[in-house]
Formats: sequence, structure tokens, C-alpha cells
Amino acid sequence: MPVVYADVLFLVNFSADYLVLLTVGKLCRIRLHRTRLIFGSLFGALYALPALILIPTYPLLLLSVMLSGIALTLLGLGFPGWRRFLSCLFLLWLVSFLFGGAITVLFTLAVRFFGRLPAEGDVGGKVVAFLVLFLLSSALVSLSRRLSSAGTSREVGCRITVGDRTRDLTLMTDSGCLLREPMTGRAVILLSSKACEGLVPPALLTTEEGIEPSLAYDEKKRYYLIPYQTVSGKRLMHGYRPDRAVIGSGRRKREEAVVVGVVRDRVGIPEGCDGIVSAEIAQ
Repeated sequence: MPVVYADVLFLVNFSADYLVLLTVGKLCRIRLHRTRLIFGSLFGALYALPALILIPTYPLLLLSVMLSGIALTLLGLGFPGWRRFLSCLFLLWLVSFLFGGAITVLFTLAVRFFGRLPAEGDVGGKVVAFLVLFLLSSALVSLSRRLSSAGTSREVGCRITVGDRTRDLTLMTDSGCLLREPMTGRAVILLSSKACEGLVPPALLTTEEGIEPSLAYDEKKRYYLIPYQTVSGKRLMHGYRPDRAVIGSGRRKREEAVVVGVVRDRVGIPEGCDGIVSAEIAQ
């Protein structure tokens, strides 16, 4: 009879739950927070041991797993609205099933070809299991991005709000636009200086870099210098955090946490568009 060690069970479930939450968050395009992921994984790991020992029957164990999935989703991913929450919950159950099935197949093949089960007292077997989970989660996220980007329109609507000023813009999606503000990690929407007029302080439309003294106190809290790379070398771009940014239309419309990057040279922004947005957040 195999021996189950509490510390090993805790570490295995913590790591597996973290990977599951990370995968589901990426698939559902939820803004992930490391603290939430850790707390959610801790809950899943702490739940596993008493559930295995105290719950006597499989029907009750299945019910407790379903209820723990709800708690795991809320703790690890938050509550992004009923529709997205239910999607995350369904994906969490599905991804957990796929991960468990992958490990079961791996160990079954190990028994068939090597005559023993690597998980029993073999550290190497656990390392292989985690590698399989990691590769499977990466493959799912990559596949989801490819399928989503294939169905993404080249142009997408965007509504930017700063204070009492609101402007509707047309953005071109670009899978190569991966720029993020390094301090906050927010995605950067690149807007032409003309599109930024009236939305950002006039000083941001200039070519000067030391503009902080000319900004008001509230404007300084929204202002960022964003480093980026071009063929001519590293440069800095003026960035401004809006109050609200809604991207898409109809059912695909949603609010995103972004920073507006002011592009003084329209090279790369096609005619008829006000800027560029990453295809990842425009999906």
C-alpha cells in the first residue's frame, strides 16, 4: 500500500493548483495577481489533505471537489462578473480533468514500460509530472491565443475617458504590439498625438522628456515614461493613465486597465486609425 506524506501532498497540490489557476486566467484573459494565485493555491493545497482523509465516499468527495472549485476560482481569479466567472469555473474543472488525465496516462505508460509507478517515492517521477503539467498548460495558452487572434478583426473600437472627457477611437490590432508600462504592468495603447489632443496634458504632445514640473499634481500621478526599442535604439515615450478604457463593441466590449502611449510620429499607424492596440487585449 503506497504511503502518502502530508508535506509532499501539500506541495504537489499547491503547485498543480497554481498551474491550473494560471492557465485558466490566461485562457479567460483575466488580469492575474500573484497574491491571489498564491492564496487560491494555498486553499487548494490545504483542502486536499483533510478531504482525502475525512470524506469517506466518492459522491461526497466529488461534491466537495465541485464546491472547492468555486472557492478556488473566487480566491485565485476574483469575481469578474457572472458570465466570465462561470466560464472560468467551467474551464477550471476542465483543465483540472485534463491535467489529471495527462498524469494518469503518464504513470500508466511508466508502469507498462518500466514496471513501476514513478510517483511512489521517486522524486524524478514528480519532476516529470510537473514538467508535463507545465508543458500542457503552455500549450493550452498558446493554442487559445492563436485561435483567438485568428478571429480578431483588424480594427476595433475603443472609448477612452479622462475626467469628464470621453473620446471614441478606432484602433488597429497588432499581434506584435506587446509594449507594457514597466512599473504597473499595464498594456500600452499607442495613440497618435492628434488622437491624444484633449485627452492628455498638452505637455505630453511635445518632444521634451523633462515635462514633470509643468504637470499638475493629479496629472503627475497618471504620467509615465515608457521605454521602448526601435531600429535606431532605445527611446522613451510619454504615457498617461486614463480613468477608463473600453475596448470592443457589443458582447465583446469590456473594460481594460491600460496606459495611453503618445506617438508623435504616425509611422506605423495606418490612415483611418487613431492608434494601435495589442491583439491580445483586443480579442
